[in-house]
Amino acid sequence: MTKLFASDFDGTLHFWDRPDPLIAPHDMDAIAAFRKAGGLFGVCTGRALKSLTAQTQGHLDFDFYITISGAALFDTNCQLIWQRTLPKDVLCEIYERYAAQLAPQEFQVVVAADDYWVLGDTQTSFPIARLESFDEVPGPYSGFSIETVTEEAASAYAADINERYGDVVAAHQNLNSVDVVPAGCTKGSGLAHIVEHYGASLSAGIGDSYNDLPLLEAADVAYTFNRAAQDVRTEADVLVDHASEAIYDFMERA
Repeated sequence: MTKLFASDFDGTLHFWDRPDPLIAPHDMDAIAAFRKAGGLFGVCTGRALKSLTAQTQGHLDFDFYITISGAALFDTNCQLIWQRTLPKDVLCEIYERYAAQLAPQEFQVVVAADDYWVLGDTQTSFPIARLESFDEVPGPYSGFSIETVTEEAASAYAADINERYGDVVAAHQNLNSVDVVPAGCTKGSGLAHIVEHYGASLSAGIGDSYNDLPLLEAADVAYTFNRAAQDVRTEADVLVDHASEAIYDFMERA
């Protein structure tokens, strides 16, 4: 039996308000134990690959990477397994429509395959290359992000984008941000592709936010935190306080 565990990264394994280490030792130990027992452990994130590996390099590698909310999948060597892209004109139209509505505290990130850039001059948490337009970004494009001040604003943006462009894109709310990816791409579809690619017989998923709901729905065993929003807790099979608890619980399952 091949077990496969897909974990959200930010808010699940990594926390911006927590000092080093990058990932808590108890979670690192659980991941190591799971992999030693023959399990495959990877991340399922809205980030582009390089924004993730830039942080994790030297700390932890993964058996697979589900990135850009399921739009680009990579193996342990960061080789592309599967990708879906968006037309440049669609992304440009979405950006032009919503950029004028964004407050100075908000920013937009465009991701193309494995890399990522920020449009504009606002501050970010990552060392992202700054560009003035999509014309400076080489394709193919896999997604686009909007960071908002409030969860309510993110929800409104996501709903409006899905209503206007739902035949081409899918907008996923992640608390106070929105990830815009090709239609049909979710963290759940990414998990399904990875399970098929590796021939896994049992899968697990853990996440803390609304954009993790498709991941939890697609997993054979779904985990979230006692602190998660009610809608997320409802979708989970098991509630935990730390990712390590979920990993050890999954190891005992047949």
